[in-house]
Amino acid sequence: MKRHYRLHVKLDKVSRAAAPHLLLAGALLEKFAGRKQPVLIAVGGPGGTGKTTFAARLAGALPDARVLKLDDYKTSRAARAIKRLQGPHPEANEMALLKDQLRRLKHGESVDKPVYCRKSGQAAQTEPFAPARFVIAEGEIATYPDFYELVDFSVFIDSHWWTQLRTRIGRDIVKRGYSVRKALTTYVRSNLLEFKAYGAQSRNWADVHLHCDRNYKLKIDAVCSRSAALVRDPRKA
Repeated sequence: MKRHYRLHVKLDKVSRAAAPHLLLAGALLEKFAGRKQPVLIAVGGPGGTGKTTFAARLAGALPDARVLKLDDYKTSRAARAIKRLQGPHPEANEMALLKDQLRRLKHGESVDKPVYCRKSGQAAQTEPFAPARFVIAEGEIATYPDFYELVDFSVFIDSHWWTQLRTRIGRDIVKRGYSVRKALTTYVRSNLLEFKAYGAQSRNWADVHLHCDRNYKLKIDAVCSRSAALVRDPRKA
């Protein structure tokens, strides 16, 4: 697959300070006003950067939007343990299945998506997922080059390594019951090694870069030059 690099530009201070989900919702509605088939939006980035929160807010700001959580496409915990893989590694995910289902959703077809159970460590069940006008694929692998030809608009969310670490430790220890050692090991392998190797490059072709600060507030960091005219603060229109 050939590489795609896009030129990104900074917005003015007023627009960058506005709520990014509202700015992007307006941009998406304008950009795809005449689109009849579902629009596929990818929200990716390393773990602990606020992807889930942003995807939910964006879906709430758009008419007829659904979020497809890509964590459900992970392979079994046992299979990943044998290969010593974390979530960002392509082999830790059902990439072929996901690509096929994204293609079908774009054609307006419903799919039976997997449902990953953290307790059992596998996706033993499925559930129906019907396409909406906007399908928001959210997860670490959402902006990977594997799905470039299917994605209509991509958002890459990043943050300082300390913010990612604090989020990982808080979530993994408090919510998942990890030991401190396991939480730190997961962070190093997932965020610093695997995502850097397989996911960081996807920042180059994302339409929008968001940054999550230490207070977990998201702001637009840069926009693809081709989309800059669409992303503007409605207070200035």
